[in-house]
Amino acid sequence: MRISNAQITAMMHGSMNVSSEKLGKLMQQMASGERMLLPSDDPISAVRVLRIQREEASLTQYRTNIANVSGNLSKQEANLKAASDTMLSVRDLLLWGANGSNTDEDLAAIANELKSLEATLLSFANVRDEEGRYLFSGTRTNQPAIELVAGTYQLRGNDQYRQAAVANGVLIEENVTAAQVFGTDVGMLNDLHALVQMLEDPALDASDPAVRAQIVASMDSLDATHGRLLGAVTDLGGRQNTLTLLGSSNEDVSLVNQKIEGELSKLDYAGASIDLNNYQLSLQATQKTYLKINGLSLFGML
Repeated sequence: MRISNAQITAMMHGSMNVSSEKLGKLMQQMASGERMLLPSDDPISAVRVLRIQREEASLTQYRTNIANVSGNLSKQEANLKAASDTMLSVRDLLLWGANGSNTDEDLAAIANELKSLEATLLSFANVRDEEGRYLFSGTRTNQPAIELVAGTYQLRGNDQYRQAAVANGVLIEENVTAAQVFGTDVGMLNDLHALVQMLEDPALDASDPAVRAQIVASMDSLDATHGRLLGAVTDLGGRQNTLTLLGSSNEDVSLVNQKIEGELSKLDYAGASIDLNNYQLSLQATQKTYLKINGLSLFGML
């Protein structure tokens, strides 16, 4: 079979084009650091990388949610601890008022301090976040948790919990409710409000047994509410610990994902350097061969 000069030229051009194409692709890979420039380069690995990237997007959202929830819980915990200190101050005043040796003036002074502490407790119950949402109103974050209506404290929020996704299939409650701490009837604040009104009455008789009975009843209501508040603080601490553990777990998963993605998609520069050298040698050999064959002629053999 006779091979013409045109066929030899076509074969040489084809060989040089293939080598040039492989060399160009390899140089693109080395410039980008990516082994797969197109999904078609490795369809199976490309699918796995896409799955990992979707999971990483979810983990990024979980990290954001954990940071937001943790910050929110910290604010609530700080306010509850401050409310706890205020309740202890109220209790000290109630103990003073219940000792039976107070004058009318003493009880009036106690009433004045209790009235200020009552307002402080209400402000803690109706605290807002930086976006203006009421922290303790349940899911009704656009309205105060507790309001004084016609002389009676009423719950305006609800007892529902807001939830956030913090890991795959894991939701965590991001709030404490005023209903959880003060009760649905807001009994402690109403008892305290009624006691203040009694002690402020100019006609009050400090020796009246009803006065001490009212103070003791308010103290019992306060103790029950304070117990629920401490339970809520403990619950918040438990949630913070859970968030810390989940955050660490998510970071571990993310590190594994990054390792696998690197193994699937990142270029092995050591191997690529060897391939680059081989492609360059192959291309140079083809070019030299082509030039040598192209220079051959029948007259040159004579």
